[in-house]
Amino acid sequence: MGDQWEFLKPAALAALCMSPVHGLFGLHIVRRGVIFIDLAVAQVAALGMAFAITRGFEPESPQAYWTSVGAALIGALLISLSRFRLGRVPHEAMIGIVFVVASAGSIILLQYADHGQELLKSILDGQILLVQMDQVEHTAIAYGIIVAALLVLWKPITRISLNEESAPKGAAGVVLDFLFYAMLGFVVASSVRIAGVLVVFTWLVMPAVVALMWTGSMLKSALVALPLSWVASIGGLYLSLRADDSLGGWPPGASIVLVFGGVTAASYCARLLLPTGAGETGSN
Repeated sequence: MGDQWEFLKPAALAALCMSPVHGLFGLHIVRRGVIFIDLAVAQVAALGMAFAITRGFEPESPQAYWTSVGAALIGALLISLSRFRLGRVPHEAMIGIVFVVASAGSIILLQYADHGQELLKSILDGQILLVQMDQVEHTAIAYGIIVAALLVLWKPITRISLNEESAPKGAAGVVLDFLFYAMLGFVVASSVRIAGVLVVFTWLVMPAVVALMWTGSMLKSALVALPLSWVASIGGLYLSLRADDSLGGWPPGASIVLVFGGVTAASYCARLLLPTGAGETGSN
C-alpha cells in the first residue's frame, strides 16, 4: 500500500488542487444551462495543443501549453459572444458546432504528427499518473489565484448565472461574462494537458449536478461539490491501479469518469426515492 501511495501521490495531489476549481465553475455552468461549453472549450484547447505538436513542439513544452491556453481563451470568448442575437438557434447548438469542428481539426492535425493516434488518446484520457511534483506546485499556485478571483466575483457572477433581476446588465454584464469565460478557458486548457478532455468535463459537470440535486443554494452546493470532487477523484485513481492487474490497471482518466458516474447515478436514484421537495433549499 505504501509503494502504491508513493506512486499515486503526485496524481492525487494534482486531483486535489484541480478538481474543486472545476466544481466551482461547474455550478455556474450547470445553472446557466450551457452544459457542453466546458467540453467545447476543452476540445478547442486540445486543438491548440495538436497544432503546437504538428509544429514540432513536445506536448509538455511551454509552447504547446501556451498555444493550448490561447486557443481555449479564444474559444471561450467566441462561445460567450455567440449567445447574442441567435434568434431561434439555441446557444447549445453553437457550442456543439464548436466542439465537433475542434474535434475534427484535432484528429486531422494529429495525422501529421508522429504517433498521432497515441497523442490523440493522451489528450482525451490524459496522463495524470505521470504528473510531476513541480507541475502540481505550479498548478496549485495558478489555480489558487483563479479561485481567489472567482470568489471575489462570486456574488455578481451568481446573479448572472441565476438570471436574477439584480444581475449586472449592459457593459458590466458583458465584462463579467468575459472574465468568467476567460478564467474558465485558462483552467480548462491547463487541466487538459494533465487530466485529459474526459476528466475535465467530468470535474466540471458531475459534482455540480450531484450537488444541485440536493440544494438550490450555490454556496451549499459548493460545500457538496468540493469534497465530492476530492473523494471521487482519489477513488478513480486508486481504481485505475487496482482494477484488472492482468492489463496493468485501467486508464486513470476513464476510471475517474466511471467513479464519478457511479456516484452521480447513486445520487439520482436516492433523490428519486425521497418525497418531492425534500432536500431542496435556497437559490443563491
